[in-house]
Amino acid sequence: MTDQVENQGGNDAANPQNTTRKSARMKTAMMTMGLLLAEAGLIGGGFMMFSEPTRTEASDMSILAESVAAEPELAEVLIFDDNLFNETSGIGFMYSTKVYLEVDQRDKSWLEIEAQNAPGKIEAALMSIWKSASRRDLDSDELGALEARVARSLGNNGLFDRRPGSMSTAMTSDHGGSESGFQMTPDGPIIHDVIVVMELGRRVNR
Repeated sequence: MTDQVENQGGNDAANPQNTTRKSARMKTAMMTMGLLLAEAGLIGGGFMMFSEPTRTEASDMSILAESVAAEPELAEVLIFDDNLFNETSGIGFMYSTKVYLEVDQRDKSWLEIEAQNAPGKIEAALMSIWKSASRRDLDSDELGALEARVARSLGNNGLFDRRPGSMSTAMTSDHGGSESGFQMTPDGPIIHDVIVVMELGRRVNR
């Protein structure tokens, strides 16, 4: 037994090429395994990198589409174009004024008709606001407070506060079914915003 070990040791010592070949084979095997592991990591990382943004992008597009569908298309309706007066300071001033309502596009037609049928009520509501407004509010570049008062006054006077009952019926006949007519009827507020366009006051003698 000792002789065999000694002989084997002697053979290895005598044949250094065998040892070199074994070492080379071991290195080659380890390099191959390392390359396979690195390749697997690259493939997995690339798959995650290219697949995840796709899901995120699809989700974002879905949310954007829902948001766009939920927002109505708005239109402006001119309900007043005339002069309004103020004399709270003891001196009379005339203001050339236009008042627009920002509404759902589907509400535009009937609201224009209603505005044409109620010019007296609209003018009375606006005159009351302009007569009691301060000169500072009327001459300011920021008309937000005045526009808010107009919106409240229109509601208090029952102007444009409800859609006509015939609206769904008309849309039903146009689209051939009660279900389509119901879907086309706008919901939510009628007046989305009030826009006042006004020139600087001109002094007048009344």
